[in-house]
Amino acid sequence: MSESISKPLKSLVDVFADVKDPRIARSRLHPIENVLAISLLGAIAGAEGWDDLAVFAKERTEVLGRFLDLTNGVPSADTFRRVFEALSPSDFHEALLRWVRPLLGELEGQTIALDGKTLRGALARSRQQGAFHLLHVWATEKRLLLAQAATDGAGSELPTAIELLRTLDLAGATVTADANFCASELTKTIRDRGGHYVLALKGNRGAFHRFVEARFEEEREAGYAATQVAVEEGRAHGRDEVRVVRAMPIGQLPEHLRAPWCDLKTIVQVERVRVTDSVSLQRAYYITSHPARAKDLARRIRDHWKIENELHYCLDVTFGEDRRPIRSQYGAENFALVTRFALSLLKKHAGAPSTNKDKQSVRRKKKIAMWSDVYFLTVLTAGFPDV
Repeated sequence: MSESISKPLKSLVDVFADVKDPRIARSRLHPIENVLAISLLGAIAGAEGWDDLAVFAKERTEVLGRFLDLTNGVPSADTFRRVFEALSPSDFHEALLRWVRPLLGELEGQTIALDGKTLRGALARSRQQGAFHLLHVWATEKRLLLAQAATDGAGSELPTAIELLRTLDLAGATVTADANFCASELTKTIRDRGGHYVLALKGNRGAFHRFVEARFEEEREAGYAATQVAVEEGRAHGRDEVRVVRAMPIGQLPEHLRAPWCDLKTIVQVERVRVTDSVSLQRAYYITSHPARAKDLARRIRDHWKIENELHYCLDVTFGEDRRPIRSQYGAENFALVTRFALSLLKKHAGAPSTNKDKQSVRRKKKIAMWSDVYFLTVLTAGFPDV
């Protein structure tokens, strides 16, 4: 095995060996590092549950034995299930973050998207609560999960988001979020951690939203004299779209509207004109601690949607997450961590040598990892510094 592969693998095994094993000592037939390392590699190769992981381990025993102690063989489906249902998700996530630290680098200048996702195949904490819900903090440029926590749904996301962001060093980063997170407490938390914010503003903010709408209408009548403008054109989903982003300093914002928002500097209007068989016009509003630089704010707002397009969509379509019937909170949360880090590694990997290398999707890479004895190992090296 080449050093470029073996070094990240050794680091992975060492990090997982330090994770607190939730099992009783006498029942630990398979070391915790074996269970967790095989789970991550299995997810890269397309495993979607405990039975898949057991089959993957059995079929890849020879390769896995090159870097894991398989004296007692490979774990069974029940072993994977028991470990994942008892393992602390925060301990597991902390270990994964330690391992990928060389890929993460500094967050300064990065866009950090905040959003929730429902795992429709998994049960929540009780059968009466319906589907299981996770809140994600996603580094959009690095394509890495910075934090994750279970919530009871959209109504409980805000306090959970504040707790998660308090654990991160956000110095120089920009946190983006939809209107569910547009709250003064969140802006204070982000600024306390050294970050900036760009938050969607909707009617749930009442008088503040009405004031911002009216202020941009006044500015329109004045010819947008006090407004920075950025125009973007593109085509998506079979339609042409023009986006006009207008950024305006808060200026004479009344004190009772300004005071709740920590270091608020700019209000933003995004006007979307979409052309199909007809023409439609939509307006959205944002608040931010950044100065009124329309081009930069347009990029931040656009980057936010990467959490939907590059994380949530791929998890549902490529990893079949909504079909996965894992019936325990910790089991669902821990397997979600495995799939999210597997997705990040697959996205970072350049792809297998082929004439269509540039067209290798995550789905194609996952299939190659399923077929090849070696390819799923090389995915682990994606983005790591050369050794």
